[in-house]
Amino acid sequence: MGRTFLAGLARDTGGGVTMITAGAMTMMMGCAAFAVDLGSIYVHARELQGIADAAALAAATNLDDPRGAAQAAVEANGWDGPVTIAIETGNYRFDTAIARKSRFLAGGASPDAVRVRLTSQAPVHFALAWLDRGSVDIERAATASRAKLAAFSIGSRLAAIDGGLAGQYLSQLAGINLNLSVMDYNALLSADVDLLSFSEALGSQIDVTALSFDEILASKVAAPKAFSALAAALDAKGEAQAASAARQIASRIPGTQIDLSRLIDLGPYGAQDHAGRAASVETGSYALTEAMLELAGGNRQVKLDLGASVPGLASTSVWIAVGDRPANSPWLTVTDRGETIVRTAQTRIFIDAQAPGSALLKGLGIGSVRVPLFVELASAEAKLNDIQCGSALTGRSVKLDVRPSVGHISVADIDTSKIDDHKTALAEKPAVIASTLLLKVKGQSRTDVGGLNWQTVGFNADDIAKHNVKTVSTNDIIAGVAASLGKVGLTVDVLGLPINTAPITSALGAQLAALAGPLDALLNTLTDVAGAKLGQADVRINGVRCGQPALVA
Repeated sequence: MGRTFLAGLARDTGGGVTMITAGAMTMMMGCAAFAVDLGSIYVHARELQGIADAAALAAATNLDDPRGAAQAAVEANGWDGPVTIAIETGNYRFDTAIARKSRFLAGGASPDAVRVRLTSQAPVHFALAWLDRGSVDIERAATASRAKLAAFSIGSRLAAIDGGLAGQYLSQLAGINLNLSVMDYNALLSADVDLLSFSEALGSQIDVTALSFDEILASKVAAPKAFSALAAALDAKGEAQAASAARQIASRIPGTQIDLSRLIDLGPYGAQDHAGRAASVETGSYALTEAMLELAGGNRQVKLDLGASVPGLASTSVWIAVGDRPANSPWLTVTDRGETIVRTAQTRIFIDAQAPGSALLKGLGIGSVRVPLFVELASAEAKLNDIQCGSALTGRSVKLDVRPSVGHISVADIDTSKIDDHKTALAEKPAVIASTLLLKVKGQSRTDVGGLNWQTVGFNADDIAKHNVKTVSTNDIIAGVAASLGKVGLTVDVLGLPINTAPITSALGAQLAALAGPLDALLNTLTDVAGAKLGQADVRINGVRCGQPALVA
């Protein structure tokens, strides 16, 4: 009887699901409790980090009594519970060659930085009850430094946009028609954007938490999210039209991944994960738009068909190829020293223009003249020379060392299919300037613009406040197009026999000289749109910080 009962019990599986369910529910409740405790710890740690940031800034503001200032900041933030405060004064070195954790040196006779470490407890309620106490220790640290910092950028000055040429250029960079109006373009051109607010908005777009600005900018970001962040930052400044234009771009462009750290170096601000009230690094929203689209487009070749829109020309086609910026050379930087150099990208432009022949040329049977212009620009460069901080805003000034782009302009034919291969020099060949059934006129010239020396340009307080752009030119700057057209060597080939024919070459020379004006104006517009100029560099100061503390770690 006993054996029969036990055998039956062994075969009876009823209630098994109930037992499994009960066990699973117990595990789920345990996991939920554990998640609640971890969430509580995380929230309290973030709150303590914010208080540590405030305490470090307060301590750096009052280096005569950093402990008292930090203590007051902690008390003002109303932390619920005891907090242990550890203070270290020292010096902070803004040197990217040094690991960030090693840049603070404790001690020193003339400290300019403070590291604050706060230790407290975060309450736990469920899963961590086995700790035999209702809290766990948490610790957060922050470092703030009083420094003289300047933010500056390099590019080209663009005063206004007609919508046509610039619109074609940006649309081709984007790979799709952006459908922006002239009002949209000019709104972007007139609106400045704060890059710290932009970085914060970018973090929200890509759903990251607890990352520094440097880490956010170095993340691979889809281009539409970058423009959505730009729109949010512009909205925060009340620039509604520019924000609308940025959202329009975000809604139309492909989801190409871009690395914004190649464009923007926030220097000491890069260690922060939020923008302080006193911190600001502003730049033009059109310049940022163009730079991000160039980054998204890679080495994309842009071809513009301008038709007969250029005065004095019957038809014009343009090829533009913007190369990668040199490694570790951003477009905008924040720094206190001259090691960081900002550079424009290497740029190539080819213009193939046709113009009606003059009456004299038509009398010789030449109805039109072709002018192929090739321009190659190396990178322009700028670095910090000096920051002066007066007792008032009016006493501030900044000096930059600038080296304009070097390059050349040629009248020549090139292989346009290779214009975007910046690693290979393009072969320049004599170009057919004019032709008839009986003759063919070829021409070629090259004008180099040098200037390998650094030049110093100063910005006073008014320049800084108004974000004035200053142009630095090479010492041997010349009227590029006119000089190149004036140097064209012409060869007339009549029925296969190369001979110099004075009336034809004289008439063509006069015609080329007459075309210098419209071609020069076109080239200036193209280089402005592309962000680089032959023999010149446009620089601006995007912000200055004088002795005010900034979070650096």
